[in-house]
Amino acid sequence: MHNVKDNLRDLIGNTPMLEVKTARADWKIYLKLEYFNPGGSFKDRTARALIEAAEKSGKLKKGMTIYESSSGNTAKALAMLSAERGYKFVAIVDNHAPADKLNSILAYGAKLHFCAEKEGDKGGHLVDVRRNMAKKLAQDCNGINLDQYDNPENPLGFYKTLGKEIFEQTPDIDYLVGTIGTGSSLSGTGKYLKENSKVKIIALEPEGSSHFSPHGHGYFISGPGYPAGAVLPKNINSSLFDLHDYVSDSEAFNTMRFFAHKKGLLVGDSSGMVLYYAMKFIQNSPQTSEIKKMVLIIGDSGESYLTHAFSDTWMIENELLDNAVTEKLASFYI
Repeated sequence: MHNVKDNLRDLIGNTPMLEVKTARADWKIYLKLEYFNPGGSFKDRTARALIEAAEKSGKLKKGMTIYESSSGNTAKALAMLSAERGYKFVAIVDNHAPADKLNSILAYGAKLHFCAEKEGDKGGHLVDVRRNMAKKLAQDCNGINLDQYDNPENPLGFYKTLGKEIFEQTPDIDYLVGTIGTGSSLSGTGKYLKENSKVKIIALEPEGSSHFSPHGHGYFISGPGYPAGAVLPKNINSSLFDLHDYVSDSEAFNTMRFFAHKKGLLVGDSSGMVLYYAMKFIQNSPQTSEIKKMVLIIGDSGESYLTHAFSDTWMIENELLDNAVTEKLASFYI
Protein backbone atom coordinates (compact mmCIF):
# COMPACT_ATOMS: atom_id res chain seq x y z
CA MET A 1 0.00 0.00 0.00
CA HIS A 2 1.36 3.41 -0.99
CA ASN A 3 2.53 5.85 1.71
CA VAL A 4 1.01 4.00 4.65
CA LYS A 5 2.59 4.75 8.05
CA ASP A 6 2.60 2.43 11.04
CA ASN A 7 2.81 5.11 13.75
CA LEU A 8 1.47 8.57 14.41
CA ARG A 9 4.87 10.24 14.67
CA ASP A 10 5.65 9.49 11.04
CA LEU A 11 2.68 11.63 9.99
CA ILE A 12 4.35 14.73 11.45
CA GLY A 13 6.02 17.00 8.92
CA ASN A 14 6.10 17.20 5.13
CA THR A 15 3.32 19.77 5.31
CA PRO A 16 2.11 21.50 2.13
CA MET A 17 2.91 24.99 0.93
CA LEU A 18 0.31 27.29 -0.58
CA GLU A 19 0.91 30.39 -2.69
CA VAL A 20 -1.40 33.33 -2.03
CA LYS A 21 -1.95 36.00 -4.65
CA THR A 22 -1.24 39.64 -3.90
CA ALA A 23 -1.46 42.97 -5.67
CA ARG A 24 2.34 43.09 -5.99
CA ALA A 25 3.62 41.29 -9.09
CA ASP A 26 7.22 41.54 -7.85
CA TRP A 27 6.56 39.38 -4.78
CA LYS A 28 5.46 35.79 -4.24
CA ILE A 29 4.12 34.74 -0.83
CA TYR A 30 4.07 31.10 0.21
CA LEU A 31 2.31 29.75 3.29
CA LYS A 32 3.88 26.76 5.03
CA LEU A 33 0.69 25.17 6.37
CA GLU A 34 1.76 23.57 9.62
CA TYR A 35 -1.80 22.85 10.72
CA PHE A 36 -1.67 19.82 8.42
CA ASN A 37 0.32 18.05 11.14
CA PRO A 38 -1.83 15.44 12.96
CA GLY A 39 -2.07 17.52 16.14
CA GLY A 40 -2.89 20.65 14.17
CA SER A 41 0.27 22.71 14.66
CA PHE A 42 4.02 23.00 14.21
CA LYS A 43 4.40 22.10 17.89
CA ASP A 44 3.95 18.47 16.87
CA ARG A 45 7.56 18.78 15.72
CA THR A 46 8.56 20.03 19.16
CA ALA A 47 6.79 17.18 20.96
CA ARG A 48 8.31 14.53 18.70
CA ALA A 49 11.84 15.93 19.00
CA LEU A 50 11.70 16.21 22.80
CA ILE A 51 10.14 12.81 23.36
CA GLU A 52 12.46 10.98 20.97
CA ALA A 53 15.56 12.58 22.51
CA ALA A 54 14.39 11.70 26.04
CA GLU A 55 13.64 8.12 24.98
CA LYS A 56 17.05 7.76 23.30
CA SER A 57 18.83 9.07 26.40
CA GLY A 58 16.95 6.62 28.62
CA LYS A 59 15.42 9.39 30.73
CA LEU A 60 11.91 8.67 29.46
CA LYS A 61 10.55 5.15 29.91
CA LYS A 62 7.17 3.49 29.39
CA GLY A 63 4.55 4.48 31.93
CA MET A 64 6.31 7.65 33.11
CA THR A 65 4.52 10.97 33.46
CA ILE A 66 5.63 14.01 31.47
CA TYR A 67 5.12 17.41 33.12
CA GLU A 68 5.36 20.45 30.86
CA SER A 69 4.51 24.12 31.17
CA SER A 70 2.24 24.92 28.25
CA SER A 71 -1.36 25.95 27.85
CA GLY A 72 -1.33 25.68 24.09
CA ASN A 73 -0.10 23.73 21.12
CA THR A 74 2.95 22.15 22.76
CA ALA A 75 0.77 20.67 25.49
CA LYS A 76 -1.73 19.44 22.92
CA ALA A 77 1.04 17.80 20.90
CA LEU A 78 2.63 16.21 23.97
CA ALA A 79 -0.78 14.93 25.07
CA MET A 80 -1.31 13.38 21.64
CA LEU A 81 2.08 11.65 21.45
CA SER A 82 1.97 10.62 25.11
CA ALA A 83 -1.28 8.79 24.40
CA GLU A 84 0.33 7.01 21.45
CA ARG A 85 3.61 6.19 23.21
CA GLY A 86 2.18 5.01 26.53
CA TYR A 87 3.03 7.97 28.78
CA LYS A 88 0.89 10.04 31.10
CA PHE A 89 0.91 13.78 30.55
CA VAL A 90 0.20 16.73 32.83
CA ALA A 91 0.09 20.24 31.36
CA ILE A 92 1.01 23.02 33.77
CA VAL A 93 -1.29 25.90 32.87
CA ASP A 94 -2.66 29.13 34.32
CA ASN A 95 -6.05 30.81 34.30
CA HIS A 96 -5.18 32.86 31.22
CA ALA A 97 -5.19 29.78 28.98
CA PRO A 98 -7.86 29.73 26.22
CA ALA A 99 -10.65 27.26 26.92
CA ASP A 100 -10.49 25.81 23.41
CA LYS A 101 -6.86 24.77 23.88
CA LEU A 102 -7.44 23.34 27.36
CA ASN A 103 -10.30 21.20 26.08
CA SER A 104 -8.08 19.87 23.29
CA ILE A 105 -5.45 18.81 25.84
CA LEU A 106 -8.06 17.03 27.98
CA ALA A 107 -9.48 15.25 24.93
CA TYR A 108 -6.30 13.15 24.70
CA GLY A 109 -6.74 11.93 28.28
CA ALA A 110 -4.13 14.30 29.70
CA LYS A 111 -4.52 16.24 32.95
CA LEU A 112 -4.23 19.92 33.78
CA HIS A 113 -2.46 21.44 36.77
CA PHE A 114 -3.55 25.05 37.24
CA CYS A 115 -0.69 27.12 38.57
CA ALA A 116 -1.40 30.24 40.62
CA GLU A 117 1.05 33.08 41.21
CA LYS A 118 1.46 32.02 44.84
CA GLU A 119 2.94 28.70 43.70
CA GLY A 120 6.59 28.29 42.71
CA ASP A 121 8.36 31.67 42.72
CA LYS A 122 6.78 34.16 45.09
CA GLY A 123 5.35 37.01 43.10
CA GLY A 124 6.95 35.66 39.94
CA HIS A 125 5.64 35.95 36.43
CA LEU A 126 3.17 33.21 35.68
CA VAL A 127 5.23 31.82 32.82
CA ASP A 128 8.22 31.42 35.16
CA VAL A 129 5.99 30.04 37.91
CA ARG A 130 4.60 27.45 35.50
CA ARG A 131 8.06 26.43 34.34
CA ASN A 132 9.32 26.02 37.89
CA MET A 133 6.21 24.12 38.90
CA ALA A 134 6.64 21.68 36.00
CA LYS A 135 10.22 20.98 37.12
CA LYS A 136 9.18 20.58 40.76
CA LEU A 137 6.32 18.20 39.98
CA ALA A 138 8.55 16.11 37.74
CA GLN A 139 11.13 15.85 40.52
CA ASP A 140 8.65 15.19 43.34
CA CYS A 141 6.58 12.66 41.38
CA ASN A 142 9.43 10.77 39.70
CA GLY A 143 8.39 12.09 36.30
CA ILE A 144 10.16 14.10 33.61
CA ASN A 145 10.09 17.72 32.48
CA LEU A 146 11.10 18.05 28.82
CA ASP A 147 11.58 21.85 29.10
CA GLN A 148 10.62 23.16 25.67
CA TYR A 149 12.08 26.57 26.57
CA ASP A 150 15.74 25.67 27.14
CA ASN A 151 16.08 22.16 25.74
CA PRO A 152 18.33 22.39 22.62
CA GLU A 153 16.54 19.40 21.11
CA ASN A 154 13.59 21.72 20.39
CA PRO A 155 15.30 24.03 17.84
CA LEU A 156 17.32 21.06 16.57
CA GLY A 157 14.06 19.31 15.69
CA PHE A 158 13.00 22.27 13.57
CA TYR A 159 16.46 22.49 12.01
CA LYS A 160 16.21 18.88 10.87
CA THR A 161 12.63 19.03 9.62
CA LEU A 162 10.93 22.37 9.01
CA GLY A 163 14.08 24.14 7.81
CA LYS A 164 14.92 21.30 5.45
CA GLU A 165 11.36 21.10 4.11
CA ILE A 166 11.09 24.82 3.41
CA PHE A 167 14.44 24.80 1.61
CA GLU A 168 13.38 21.85 -0.55
CA GLN A 169 10.09 23.56 -1.43
CA THR A 170 11.55 27.04 -2.03
CA PRO A 171 15.35 26.80 -2.41
CA ASP A 172 15.50 30.39 -3.71
CA ILE A 173 13.72 31.84 -0.67
CA ASP A 174 14.46 35.50 0.07
CA TYR A 175 12.54 36.05 3.33
CA LEU A 176 11.22 33.85 6.13
CA VAL A 177 8.65 35.38 8.50
CA GLY A 178 7.71 33.76 11.79
CA THR A 179 6.81 34.54 15.37
CA ILE A 180 8.74 33.85 18.56
CA GLY A 181 7.54 32.26 21.78
CA THR A 182 10.14 29.80 23.01
CA GLY A 183 12.14 30.87 19.95
CA SER A 184 12.77 27.27 18.91
CA SER A 185 10.81 27.07 15.67
CA LEU A 186 12.20 30.22 14.08
CA SER A 187 15.72 29.71 15.44
CA GLY A 188 15.99 26.10 14.30
CA THR A 189 14.33 26.68 10.94
CA GLY A 190 16.25 29.88 10.37
CA LYS A 191 19.60 28.24 11.14
CA TYR A 192 19.10 25.60 8.46
CA LEU A 193 17.98 28.17 5.89
CA LYS A 194 20.84 30.54 6.74
CA GLU A 195 23.29 27.71 6.12
CA ASN A 196 21.78 26.85 2.75
CA SER A 197 20.46 30.09 1.26
CA LYS A 198 20.67 33.89 1.34
CA VAL A 199 17.44 34.19 3.31
CA LYS A 200 16.63 37.11 5.58
CA ILE A 201 14.66 36.23 8.69
CA ILE A 202 11.98 38.43 10.22
CA ALA A 203 10.98 37.66 13.82
CA LEU A 204 7.65 38.96 15.09
CA GLU A 205 6.18 39.27 18.56
CA PRO A 206 2.91 40.76 19.84
CA GLU A 207 2.80 44.39 20.86
CA GLY A 208 3.39 44.21 24.61
CA SER A 209 5.79 41.27 24.46
CA SER A 210 9.32 41.71 25.72
CA HIS A 211 11.68 39.50 23.75
CA PHE A 212 13.52 42.53 22.41
CA SER A 213 12.40 45.20 24.84
CA PRO A 214 12.24 45.35 28.66
CA HIS A 215 9.04 47.37 28.39
CA GLY A 216 5.90 45.34 27.92
CA HIS A 217 2.18 45.33 28.60
CA GLY A 218 -0.73 42.95 28.42
CA TYR A 219 -1.92 41.43 25.16
CA PHE A 220 -4.50 38.84 24.07
CA ILE A 221 -2.42 36.89 21.53
CA SER A 222 -1.89 33.53 23.23
CA GLY A 223 0.75 31.75 21.18
CA PRO A 224 3.82 33.94 20.60
CA GLY A 225 5.30 36.51 22.94
CA TYR A 226 6.71 36.77 26.42
CA PRO A 227 5.65 38.95 29.37
CA ALA A 228 7.93 41.74 30.51
CA GLY A 229 10.37 40.65 33.21
CA ALA A 230 10.02 36.92 32.60
CA VAL A 231 13.14 34.81 32.10
CA LEU A 232 13.70 34.50 28.35
CA PRO A 233 14.14 31.02 26.89
CA LYS A 234 17.67 29.94 26.00
CA ASN A 235 16.39 28.58 22.68
CA ILE A 236 16.02 32.09 21.21
CA ASN A 237 18.95 32.67 18.85
CA SER A 238 18.43 36.34 18.04
CA SER A 239 21.70 36.48 16.05
CA LEU A 240 19.84 34.72 13.24
CA PHE A 241 17.17 37.42 12.94
CA ASP A 242 17.75 40.18 10.40
CA LEU A 243 14.72 42.15 11.52
CA HIS A 244 12.24 42.04 14.35
CA ASP A 245 8.95 43.85 14.68
CA TYR A 246 5.57 43.89 16.42
CA VAL A 247 1.97 43.16 15.46
CA SER A 248 -1.02 44.23 17.55
CA ASP A 249 -3.92 42.10 18.79
CA SER A 250 -6.31 43.93 16.49
CA GLU A 251 -4.10 43.51 13.43
CA ALA A 252 -3.59 39.79 14.07
CA PHE A 253 -7.19 38.95 14.94
CA ASN A 254 -8.79 40.90 12.11
CA THR A 255 -6.36 39.24 9.70
CA MET A 256 -7.43 35.82 10.98
CA ARG A 257 -11.04 36.73 10.37
CA PHE A 258 -10.31 38.11 6.89
CA PHE A 259 -8.55 34.93 5.75
CA ALA A 260 -11.35 32.75 7.11
CA HIS A 261 -14.11 34.84 5.55
CA LYS A 262 -12.46 35.67 2.22
CA LYS A 263 -9.90 32.92 1.56
CA GLY A 264 -11.31 29.89 3.36
CA LEU A 265 -8.19 29.59 5.53
CA LEU A 266 -8.89 29.13 9.25
CA VAL A 267 -5.59 30.09 10.87
CA GLY A 268 -4.36 30.89 14.40
CA ASP A 269 -3.08 34.08 15.98
CA SER A 270 0.60 33.70 15.05
CA SER A 271 -0.54 33.19 11.46
CA GLY A 272 -2.61 36.34 11.63
CA MET A 273 0.53 38.14 12.73
CA VAL A 274 2.72 36.95 9.85
CA LEU A 275 0.02 37.46 7.23
CA TYR A 276 -0.58 41.02 8.35
CA TYR A 277 3.10 41.84 8.61
CA ALA A 278 3.88 40.42 5.16
CA MET A 279 1.41 42.91 3.69
CA LYS A 280 2.89 45.79 5.68
CA PHE A 281 6.47 44.87 4.78
CA ILE A 282 5.83 44.45 1.07
CA GLN A 283 3.73 47.61 0.77
CA ASN A 284 6.63 49.56 2.29
CA SER A 285 9.14 47.98 -0.11
CA PRO A 286 10.02 49.67 -3.41
CA GLN A 287 8.72 48.07 -6.61
CA THR A 288 11.42 46.23 -8.55
CA SER A 289 11.73 44.08 -11.66
CA GLU A 290 13.12 41.20 -9.61
CA ILE A 291 10.62 38.76 -8.11
CA LYS A 292 11.24 38.07 -4.43
CA LYS A 293 9.93 35.07 -2.51
CA MET A 294 8.66 35.18 1.07
CA VAL A 295 7.65 32.15 3.16
CA LEU A 296 5.32 32.58 6.12
CA ILE A 297 5.13 29.96 8.87
CA ILE A 298 1.44 29.23 9.43
CA GLY A 299 1.82 27.67 12.86
CA ASP A 300 -1.67 26.33 13.61
CA SER A 301 -5.32 26.41 12.64
CA GLY A 302 -7.96 28.74 13.98
CA GLU A 303 -9.91 25.97 15.70
CA SER A 304 -8.33 26.84 19.05
CA TYR A 305 -9.42 30.48 18.79
CA LEU A 306 -13.14 30.14 18.14
CA THR A 307 -14.18 31.73 21.42
CA HIS A 308 -12.14 34.89 21.04
CA ALA A 309 -10.76 36.03 17.66
CA PHE A 310 -13.61 34.37 15.73
CA SER A 311 -16.30 35.44 18.19
CA ASP A 312 -18.05 38.68 17.21
CA THR A 313 -19.18 39.16 20.80
CA TRP A 314 -15.68 38.76 22.25
CA MET A 315 -14.09 41.01 19.63
CA ILE A 316 -16.68 43.75 20.24
CA GLU A 317 -16.40 43.49 24.04
CA ASN A 318 -12.64 43.98 23.81
CA GLU A 319 -12.89 46.72 21.17
CA LEU A 320 -10.77 44.82 18.68
CA LEU A 321 -12.89 44.85 15.53
CA ASP A 322 -11.27 47.14 12.96
CA ASN A 323 -12.69 47.50 9.45
CA ALA A 324 -9.65 49.54 8.41
CA VAL A 325 -7.44 46.44 8.82
CA THR A 326 -9.85 44.38 6.72
CA GLU A 327 -9.91 47.00 3.97
CA LYS A 328 -6.10 47.09 3.80
CA LEU A 329 -5.96 43.31 3.54
CA ALA A 330 -8.62 43.23 0.83
CA SER A 331 -6.64 45.65 -1.33
CA PHE A 332 -3.46 43.60 -0.99
CA TYR A 333 -4.50 39.91 -0.93
CA ILE A 334 -6.47 39.46 -4.15
